Amino acid sequence: MLFGRGLAGIWDELMEVAGSSRPYKEKLQAILEAVRRLTGTEACYLYFLDTTGRRFMLEHLVVTEVEEKRIARPEDVLGVPAGTEDVRSVLGAPPLSLVRSPADEEARPVTTETGAFYSVPLKQEGQLKGLIQMGPFLKGVPGGVRKRMAQIAHPLSLALLQVKREEELRERARAIEARTRIGRRMLGSTLELDRFVSLLLDLSLKATKTEAGFVAVADPQTRELTIRAAVNIPKEFLESVNLSPEDGLFEWPTEMGGAMFLRDLEFAQRMGVKSILAVPLMEDEEPLGVFALVNFGKSRPFTDYTVKLLSTFAEQIKLVVHNVRLFGLFTARYLDTVKALAKALDARHPSTVSHHERVAEVAVKIARRMGLSEEEVEAIRTAGLIHDVGMCGIVEEEGVRVDYEHPLIGASLIEMLPISPEVVQAVATHHEWFDGWGYPRGLKGEEISLGGRILALAEYFVEVTTPDEVRPALSTEKLIEEVKRRRGSQFDPQVVDAFLSEFANQE
Repeated sequence: MLFGRGLAGIWDELMEVAGSSRPYKEKLQAILEAVRRLTGTEACYLYFLDTTGRRFMLEHLVVTEVEEKRIARPEDVLGVPAGTEDVRSVLGAPPLSLVRSPADEEARPVTTETGAFYSVPLKQEGQLKGLIQMGPFLKGVPGGVRKRMAQIAHPLSLALLQVKREEELRERARAIEARTRIGRRMLGSTLELDRFVSLLLDLSLKATKTEAGFVAVADPQTRELTIRAAVNIPKEFLESVNLSPEDGLFEWPTEMGGAMFLRDLEFAQRMGVKSILAVPLMEDEEPLGVFALVNFGKSRPFTDYTVKLLSTFAEQIKLVVHNVRLFGLFTARYLDTVKALAKALDARHPSTVSHHERVAEVAVKIARRMGLSEEEVEAIRTAGLIHDVGMCGIVEEEGVRVDYEHPLIGASLIEMLPISPEVVQAVATHHEWFDGWGYPRGLKGEEISLGGRILALAEYFVEVTTPDEVRPALSTEKLIEEVKRRRGSQFDPQVVDAFLSEFANQE
């Protein structure tokens, strides 16, 4: 039993738990349970500093059966008003977060609704990293508790921070592993397609000793053939060549295999082409692309070997193009699934029905008022439709942490997709404050993506103008007053100005 050999054996016992193969939560449970027994208290709470260094977040707690009946679990108190800087006890529950203060550097009693708790700092090389609090003490903190905690503070800090560090490394390793696993499957991405096509083109030119060449691939939406790789092809040729199957440079066959016939001889002569060989990329009689070798300096006949080589490479490109289309289809369907999850999240409460859609609508209006391009506007719309999807991951045991980190969880669901990076960044940063007091990373100013800054105000507007059973909707006058008051603190001044301009324009 931990601490069972007296204070002299505490160091070894703590290190034994910290170095064990137990899961992260079990290690924390064992250490906090031992502290609770050592101090004779009913509850023990563990806090770690967040990434901003300004707040402590509740990481774990242990309570006796008697105390568990008296306090609410952390996930029961998630409905704390947005913008609260220090989430204090609600219904007798431990605070979910605490604003860091200079007093936290030393062990001290702290007052809560359930009595006095003793707060002990967890430090590493003199730097404050967390707090451990035990109690309640109805008549003040006994001297014996102060003495015992003073004796074990150093090894306790080492053990808990080692456990925390190991878990962070494991999480990082899991994230890297996931990215690597997904990355291996992304051969079909646009970037990989271009690299693959360029590689095959270079190989074919060297193998056949041909001067120049190009590969064109059909756009999956428009079906228009566009050149994706070219070597030594004149700019005029690239800009003016017509590759349309109907009236373009080549006669298209009905199936793959063999060379294509030159249709536009006049264009080829005008461009100085001495000899040209092209093979088609076909799928079910549908043109997917063209692989062509060209000589401009001298006429060199192409052999059967060259035709076979080019046809083989064309087959490989066809497979990659097929993967690109499958990956694009997967991306679209995956995003639809994420949007459906966000809708399901909205449907859990009458006051949040269509929350994501309304936030996206407001965000798009702000973005357009700011003069953003349609591509940027669409990225913000997509982010708005899924911005809180990370909340779907809240589970009973980890509710507090997931609620705080839901922007990052939501971003992680889409970060490996071949979509605009602004979508991912907007989801990840929509709860950051312009002055740096937001979460989860405490970013400030332009460290926050523009999409995130726009979503922050759009979501605030939707939330405060939607009544629920706790509070009525803000009046127009009060809304404008609040938005102006938060200009430069919670919200980007430029975003506020665009919002107010759009709002005034609609009245």
